[in-house]
Amino acid sequence: MSTLLEQILADITRLDPAEQLEVVASVIARLQQQPDPSPTNKLSRQDLFGCLRGKVRMAADFDDPLSDFAEYM
Repeated sequence: MSTLLEQILADITRLDPAEQLEVVASVIARLQQQPDPSPTNKLSRQDLFGCLRGKVRMAADFDDPLSDFAEYM
């Protein structure tokens, strides 16, 4: 268990029972809320195609044989 969660649980136990029930009810209500069905930043493949153009460079000797494998060739 994380230290933050342990601290929160310790703080809640210091409350009186009525306040504890209010906290639990608010947490349950928050968890039961429906998520927003319409995402605001939905990216399509069209948006992603070419987004790294100019950021990736191939070495000039990319296709040259590797010296590490010379004995196997």
